[in-house]
Amino acid sequence: MNAGAGVALIVAGSVLGLFTPFVLWRRLFMPVAFVLLAASGAAIGAGALLVQDRAGPGDWALTLFVLGVLTPLHGRLVFGRPGRSG
Repeated sequence: MNAGAGVALIVAGSVLGLFTPFVLWRRLFMPVAFVLLAASGAAIGAGALLVQDRAGPGDWALTLFVLGVLTPLHGRLVFGRPGRSG
């Protein structure tokens, strides 16, 4: 358990996760936008696991995979296609 690092990761992932769709979404190519959102989801998940007392290897694998995949999908569904639209 490392609460300070966990909270810092949660805050950093949240800032990246908000900055990417609200500021950069129309300026980025699709792969870059998806990588940034995946990184923000993984950072939030890692921070949440660092705050917990006993997070096992399965928790780490599942959390990072699920949030790394679902965060870009959620961004695509809510904000539409990244990059300049036709």
